[in-house]
Amino acid sequence: MSRIQNPQTPETTTIQATPNQNPMQEPPLDRVLIVDTETTALEIQRGQVIEIGAILYSVKHQTALQKYSTLLPAPSNPAQRINRIKETALRDITPEQTQRGLLMLTAMAQEAELAVAHNAEFDKKWFGLPRNDQISIPTLLNVNGQALSWVCTCHDFEWPNQTRPGQSLVNLALAHDIGVSTAHRALTDCDLIAALFDRMENLLPMFERTLRPKARFKALVSFHDKDLAKEAGFTWFGDRKTWERIMAVEDTQQLSFRVTQLGPTQSITRQLGHLEGPSTDRMVSSV
Repeated sequence: MSRIQNPQTPETTTIQATPNQNPMQEPPLDRVLIVDTETTALEIQRGQVIEIGAILYSVKHQTALQKYSTLLPAPSNPAQRINRIKETALRDITPEQTQRGLLMLTAMAQEAELAVAHNAEFDKKWFGLPRNDQISIPTLLNVNGQALSWVCTCHDFEWPNQTRPGQSLVNLALAHDIGVSTAHRALTDCDLIAALFDRMENLLPMFERTLRPKARFKALVSFHDKDLAKEAGFTWFGDRKTWERIMAVEDTQQLSFRVTQLGPTQSITRQLGHLEGPSTDRMVSSV
């Protein structure tokens, strides 16, 4: 239970889960789609997706069921130094190869109940855009045609050996004795997430915690206390000069500083595949 104070009134509102808000109905969560993208830039206005990797993963059996990756056509790759994807290969991809790759991805999504990514907010934003250079990357839909909800292995999961929330995927893998030979290729990063899932003794309860109501919060910290926000997994946004993080509403009470809720509370439902919630901003006190 989380106690949330509305800044416009002195009253305190209590949010309590109701039976229809419980995302974990029978049967238990099983198949999820692990997704990673490689792009030519960080912003959708300047870049495009040039590689998508995906693993259809069984939470029940803790094993990968199917793996796939595909390159997508692009005239150039300014990020080649990072992802090592050659521009010449991107220019030679045919429309038939592109179509086949996207069809395979959408078919895998239809078997999943959730999409999973490390820093899911980044990967999710590229899906469903009208144009990705000369092609359109579809929204990931389940078998009922509903958009998959996304959960984040960077911010939504609590890993047994993590040193702080928001660790990089490579650092998380190394902390759990998973070898890392390469990084910044889509399927390689998906494999690291799958390897983390393989090693967990309580994977299903970990997933259940990721489905709790969450929202975006801004840390109310001074420059002197900025490290408190960083250690709590908040990210610095230089354009608006704020420390922000998407996190479970109830977890804000464990913070050592106050936060402001910037958007609506979102309840993730794996069956419906969309986010729901009230649209009012609130002030949350961690004390």
